[in-house]
Amino acid sequence: MADEYRKEKNQDYNYRTEELLKDLPGFVRTYERGIEGSTGPYTRFLYIQRISIFFGFLCESNPEIKKKGMKEISLDDLDLLTAEDIEEFTHYIRTGRGTDHENKEASVNHYLSALSSLFEYCVSHDKLKKNVIKSVKRAKKTKHEVVRLDDNEKSEFFDSVMNGSGLSKRQKQLRDDAVIARDYAICILLIRTGLRVSEAVGINLADLDMNRCCVHVMRKESKPDTVYFSDEVKEALSYYLSFRGEFCITPVSSGTDPLFLASTKQHKGSRLTVRSVERLVKKYAKSGIPSIGSRITPHKLRSTYATDMIRKTGNLSLVQAELNHESPATTALYIDQRAQELEKHRNDLD
Repeated sequence: MADEYRKEKNQDYNYRTEELLKDLPGFVRTYERGIEGSTGPYTRFLYIQRISIFFGFLCESNPEIKKKGMKEISLDDLDLLTAEDIEEFTHYIRTGRGTDHENKEASVNHYLSALSSLFEYCVSHDKLKKNVIKSVKRAKKTKHEVVRLDDNEKSEFFDSVMNGSGLSKRQKQLRDDAVIARDYAICILLIRTGLRVSEAVGINLADLDMNRCCVHVMRKESKPDTVYFSDEVKEALSYYLSFRGEFCITPVSSGTDPLFLASTKQHKGSRLTVRSVERLVKKYAKSGIPSIGSRITPHKLRSTYATDMIRKTGNLSLVQAELNHESPATTALYIDQRAQELEKHRNDLD
């Protein structure tokens, strides 16, 4: 099932976390073990990665710690840090000196969350006197425009997928009936179910129940879930399955094999990757709807699904469950009720 794919990814994140921990003080490993039961491997990897960058900054910039290696940083050193020290670090991250690219305020806040988690753990276990991260003011979350496809844009996008409209001659040469069937099945699945791209590529043949029109997926933090799809999606998946054997190096498939397979020579028959799906969505978006194509990603297909379902059902809780959101506030971001009301009443004073 899809959990096999998830297990592989989790093993990779666990390995990468262990590699980072080798260069960090022992108390960071203790902290990592302490949050193991409440976080997934990916979250722990991100936290330890951000903590590692912070410790590297201290070794590079802090006068009291500069002569030490990361592994020699002590809890006493952390207890001496001030809010100004942390603000120097946020400037370091914001300007990209620690990550080779400038970071938005949301990313800076993610670093502060990771550090606050470490400090709070140490305070609660009587290893630190205070959580200095709490003294640092975080940037307000900015409301970003939700990019989604309207009905005309959806038609133009899928016209490019099915008929190749707007594609270059070279791009058309790389397509055949099997590739078209696969790409259409992926895109229609994403835009009609709101699946995350990582969840879609993790689907195995055994996860697919064509009789009940549902698929079993692994959500964030390795949570199993069942997602139902429409007759339109069923038809697209059935059509793709009739071609799927053409992607296989060995035509015989087992239930544990991936649903969506790569078609390129060097990777033919292997699981289609997240990056590959991102590229194919971008390709069809740029060719079908060039005005906004560069902004379209698989996540924007998810945004489109969320908006369409909220408008169709008016049931925020239902859509929240479908999108696997922890908070209804996250789901509500996909629908601008104020804009809808203004559009509805735009002629009232004429």
